Amino acid sequence: MNAREGLRSVAVVGGGPVALVSAVALKQALPGADVAVVPAAVPDDALADRFPLALPAVHDVLARIGMPPELLLARGVARPKLASRFDDWSRDGAPWMVGDDGAATLAEGRLPALWLRARDGRERVPPFHALNPGCVAAAAGIVDPRVEPALHLDPVRLAQALASIARQGGVRFVDAVPDADLTIDASGRREGEWEDWQDALPCERVGFAPAANDAPYDAYRATAQGWTAHWPGVTVTTGPGIAIAPGRRTTPFHGRMLAIGDAAVQPGPLGRAGFTLALGQLALLLELLPARDPEPLLQAEYNRRFALQADRMRDFLALHYHGGGRTQGPFWHRLRSLPRPPSLDHLLAQFARRGQIVPADEELVHRDAWVAVLLGQGMIPERPDPVALSVPPERAARLIHALAARIAALEYAA
Repeated sequence: MNAREGLRSVAVVGGGPVALVSAVALKQALPGADVAVVPAAVPDDALADRFPLALPAVHDVLARIGMPPELLLARGVARPKLASRFDDWSRDGAPWMVGDDGAATLAEGRLPALWLRARDGRERVPPFHALNPGCVAAAAGIVDPRVEPALHLDPVRLAQALASIARQGGVRFVDAVPDADLTIDASGRREGEWEDWQDALPCERVGFAPAANDAPYDAYRATAQGWTAHWPGVTVTTGPGIAIAPGRRTTPFHGRMLAIGDAAVQPGPLGRAGFTLALGQLALLLELLPARDPEPLLQAEYNRRFALQADRMRDFLALHYHGGGRTQGPFWHRLRSLPRPPSLDHLLAQFARRGQIVPADEELVHRDAWVAVLLGQGMIPERPDPVALSVPPERAARLIHALAARIAALEYAA
């Protein structure tokens, strides 16, 4: 019987936060192994390294290496992001928001179903995002401690903090790639076989310019030619700029090589999802920690779950383009001719019929965010929720108005 030998050496190639967080996490998981970082220039299109954002679903990965959200926020390494705002992106032109944390709840039933039921009454109901504490706090320019924010991470400060932790923990920094049991490609370079996502995420080029923006939310505005955005410290414009080719590697883990971050998946700039996906990959790696010798079954399981994770995020981001919102302008008109991923078609069909989001494994986005994007763009399900039918529209409207008022006054239940 062959004994399973643990990793004795790991090489991490890359010069940004993705490489450094990988090195720190692996050194802590394998204190007896030699972990070496081979610094490399960060490519212009390595958005996970250049604009790192961590959604709440991956905060535990940072906490595991001694970087909990409260510490990162207190030391100025991170700023809170509570929501995203979208203007000129819906069927009727009304603005809408998506919270990074969950919406409030009502004992009478599912909140989206009750909100839709209230629309059947004569009273005008508040927008769905008025029922999300994160959205309300973000719009007011405040940070509510009861809302778990996403973390907008400063790439320079994050890299400095990670490099310090790495050196203190015994990670070596070397000039050349050593012979190792496992090599992590966190360089951001696109190599190997890739699955093209250009139809699902049609962003070919994007430009970045410094700008002042201290709001605790990202602001997006659809234009005839695409969209513009305001993130903390930067303005983003689709069009002239660096080339972006959304997609993912078909087999990021093969032999003794594992690609992570932009070297494994490029989700494009919308939503700044790259670093969250990198941390999701890192969580998978730590869970399925390989042995010294390649293990085909373990690698196949990693690749399978990576694909589920990445494709689910692709579908969420593609929902912003293909969810039936804005249709005017050449950019949006062209979307009608582009094919959608079958998994997104299935999700849209299920929501259109029943108003529910199909559960999925390896989810990194809060389910309320899916609903917020769909309702914000103007998609209304064909059939009402059976539970909500037991609530008269007038009562549903009173419940929704009362909840919105409590949230606006910051008096909702924690």
